[in-house]
Amino acid sequence: MLYGQHLIGELWQDKAIAEVHIRGTRVTVVDKHGIRDVMGFPSAAIASRAIEAVEASRERMMAVVTRIGASVVVSRINSATPTVFDLITSGVVTEGQADQVGSALERMDPVTVVGPAARVVVRAFAALVPTGSRVFEGPYGILPAGCVAATSPLDADYAIGIRPGVPAEPMAAAGQIGALIGNPETDLRAAVRLVVSGPSSLIRQVTCVEEVANPAHGGSWTG
Repeated sequence: MLYGQHLIGELWQDKAIAEVHIRGTRVTVVDKHGIRDVMGFPSAAIASRAIEAVEASRERMMAVVTRIGASVVVSRINSATPTVFDLITSGVVTEGQADQVGSALERMDPVTVVGPAARVVVRAFAALVPTGSRVFEGPYGILPAGCVAATSPLDADYAIGIRPGVPAEPMAAAGQIGALIGNPETDLRAAVRLVVSGPSSLIRQVTCVEEVANPAHGGSWTG
């Protein structure tokens, strides 16, 4: 036991780890190399006590604790995330692609990103969500500056995250909410579909597969 937080506290000492995800007894961490599983808890009761201990000491740990469905995410307040500008200057994303994504999000159309490093790209593009929007954070999501957290997709203008599933993805496909989704669970037809190559630690390139018509809004674009 470390500060009464057991496994979470031990992992938190590694500054390279940006997030710790707990789902039941399973534990997954996010660091510069991407997403990986680590040794989990021996029982659900121990995991629950560890989460309670972290919630009680989150200010000292400088951590944010978010409950997303059956998962709990512990993330660093000052965790560095590449920006759209960083991705453009490093050659991962073009200005044209950023404009396509920004325009789609302004229209509240869905944007999908597929690939091992989708989480990084989704978080960068999240800054393009209009200020003042209500945002539902799915797994590995992020709340853009100036936006308001929504407790569920039913209360949101946008959904942001990796594989948020039902009901967020079907709602986005139907045009009921805007969305920025990585590696979707469902067959989500998006206005802009992107593929990112390379791992999170060394993203190579983002390719715009196509811009397609969004049946819900009746628009059409060509990539």
